[in-house]
Amino acid sequence: MRPKKIRAEKVMHTRKGWKHTDDMKRLRIIMVSVAAAAIVFIAAAGVVIWMMLQGNLQSGQGTVQSNPAQTSGAVLPVYDDSFNLVLVNKNRQLKSDFSVQLTEFRGVQIEERILPALEKMLEDAKRDGCLINITGGYVDKETQQSQYEQEVQRLMDSGGYTRIRAQEDAKATVQPGDYSELQTGMAVQLASAENLDVDFGTTKEFRWLEKNSIRYGFIQRYPLSKTTATGHIASNTQFRYVGTEHATKMRSLGMCLEEYDTYVRNR
Repeated sequence: MRPKKIRAEKVMHTRKGWKHTDDMKRLRIIMVSVAAAAIVFIAAAGVVIWMMLQGNLQSGQGTVQSNPAQTSGAVLPVYDDSFNLVLVNKNRQLKSDFSVQLTEFRGVQIEERILPALEKMLEDAKRDGCLINITGGYVDKETQQSQYEQEVQRLMDSGGYTRIRAQEDAKATVQPGDYSELQTGMAVQLASAENLDVDFGTTKEFRWLEKNSIRYGFIQRYPLSKTTATGHIASNTQFRYVGTEHATKMRSLGMCLEEYDTYVRNR
């Protein structure tokens, strides 16, 4: 009887071995399934994050965006690039289909779409001890043309200027009608309320704007270092709205609006 007992023990041992092998196979299958699920989850999360980043990069393209720019707890509207990046200079005429939506702010007419950002910027500057006045804004075509012709005549009267030369040189300070961004209402002239008789560029108010204006979507329109690119004499007083995204990017790239326009078009 002993050989039968031995054979029975061998059979039981073999069955246990099979069972152990099956358990190992099932465990491997479970582990592979879990790993595959984890990979799929990570990949899906990566796709979602990539899409979110792409959406942020493309903000400002389209009409008014739903993801607002924020600064100092305030929610500022975000506009289409066809508005933000309007470029007008002595060589670039304002498009005939451009329409300005005017409103009055502190006695000056401006494009109403820049009002929330401008108002918030001046409020925050005041909170930081910098009182800034707005001294100029929108200028209509007829007034702009008249100012240009007056500058041409002044140069001719000063001596040494032919009309053709005077007409060209005048554009560095006062552009003709339809060639001035003042007609867009998106440019404003600013001044210190406390230091009216000094160069604005030497005031604490100007230094505050240099540091903070991009947070509200404004850039210094005619920096001293960019006169060749802008074709305009340097001005510490004129600031232009381009939107927070573009203002921040222009600061990081060290570009004026003309250079940034070329950069965007090439991309």
